[in-house]
Amino acid sequence: MNQDLLILASSVLVLAVMAVLWLRRRAKFRRARNWPMTAGRVESAGVTLESGGGQPGSAAHYAELKYSYQARGQTYRGSMRRRFLLKGAADKWIARFANGTPLTVRYDPSNVHDSVLLEVDHPAPAPRSVSARLSQ
Repeated sequence: MNQDLLILASSVLVLAVMAVLWLRRRAKFRRARNWPMTAGRVESAGVTLESGGGQPGSAAHYAELKYSYQARGQTYRGSMRRRFLLKGAADKWIARFANGTPLTVRYDPSNVHDSVLLEVDHPAPAPRSVSARLSQ
């Protein structure tokens, strides 16, 4: 019985930590909407498959984007990672960001090293079939 209680308490603790981290990230992205914007560019982009620590079905594809930006006369670097279950979805998302692609980077004015890329600043292009119909 004590072992079951320990497992339950550990599970609740892990879930609570994950929830706190998720909430902090959401709050950061909400604050970032008001941060200054600057021009940046893609330095590298790729997709990797990472295992889930040996648990079946927990592997995922990660699209990672590394970028540089200028702020206050200095060059800074940042990165962004997105998790995908399907490799095709990760490849499709990362294909928008070839090396050298210009980006809009938002940075924290009180800590210029802290930056984010917001999806709203980099909308996905419309599918070709839709844009072809719109232009006719």
